Amino acid sequence: MEDRSGRMRLAGTKELHILPDVRTTFQLFAPHLRRVDASWSYPAHAHAMFELNVVMEGAQRIEIDGRPFVQRPGDIAIVRPGERHAAMAEPDGPMAYFCLHFQADDPLLRGALRALDRGVYPRGSALERRIGPALARLVELALGDGDEQSAAARMRTLSAVYALLAALSEETPETGRNASPEAAARLAERIAARIERSVASGGADGPADAAILRIAESLGYSASHCARVFREAYGMSPRAYRSAVVLREAKLLLLDPLLTIESIAAKLGYDDPAAFSKQFRRWTGMSPREYRS
Repeated sequence: MEDRSGRMRLAGTKELHILPDVRTTFQLFAPHLRRVDASWSYPAHAHAMFELNVVMEGAQRIEIDGRPFVQRPGDIAIVRPGERHAAMAEPDGPMAYFCLHFQADDPLLRGALRALDRGVYPRGSALERRIGPALARLVELALGDGDEQSAAARMRTLSAVYALLAALSEETPETGRNASPEAAARLAERIAARIERSVASGGADGPADAAILRIAESLGYSASHCARVFREAYGMSPRAYRSAVVLREAKLLLLDPLLTIESIAAKLGYDDPAAFSKQFRRWTGMSPREYRS
C-alpha cells in the first residue's frame, strides 16, 4: 500500500511523518570577514553567484547596478548574479564586513531570492530579523580559532549556511508574490548544469553561441526560449553565465601552483595558451600570471 507521495506504507502503521526529499547542488565561495581602513575599496565587477554582505563595524558605500547605498552595522546587501557592484569604506574611519558568495540550483530558493527588492536591507527590517541569527553564527565561526579546513569546521559552516538559506527561502509577503514558476526554473537549472558540464569537460574554448545552441537543441527548446527562461531565473544570459563559469574555473585552477598556464589552458579546452591568456585578460584586466602572483 502506498501513500499519496508514492512511498510504501507498511501495514499496521498508525501515523507517519515524512520530511521532503532533497536533491540540490550548492556551492559556497570565499566566506570571509574583513577589517579595512578608510582607504579601502573594491572595484566594480559582476559574477555568476549570489552575494550576501553585512557590515559589522563602521560604514560602507556600496553601489549595485548603478544604485548607491550606505551600509551601517547590521545592514545587509544582497547582490544577484550578473549585477555589477562596487564597494568602498566610508572616509571617516575603519570598517569591517562579512561576505559570502554562493550558488544554489533549488528553484524555490532562487525564486525567493530574485523576488526580493533590490538593494540593502537595514538592520531591523523583516529580512534582517529573519536571517540575522544564521549570519551571526557564520560570523562567530569566521572569528573562531579552530582549524577552518578540518571536516568538523566545514560541517559547522555548512550547517550555518543551510540555516541561512532556509531563512532566505521562507515565503513572506516580500517574496511570495513574485517567485518564478517551478517548471521554468527547473529548465533554467538544466541549462546551467549543461553549461557547467561542458566547461568541466574542456569545452570553454570555441564560439559561445554555438555551445548554447547545442545545449538548447539537446533539451528540445529553441535558443531564444532558453535564453529568456535562463535570464528570468539567473539574471543573465546563458552566454554570460558560461563566461562566468569559465572564469571561475580558471581562477580556481590558477590557485594550484603545480599547474602551468599551458596545462590550465588545456584543461579548459584551449588549444592555444595565448588565446586563453588573452581571454583571461579581457575578463579581469590582468594576465593569468599576474593574477596568480
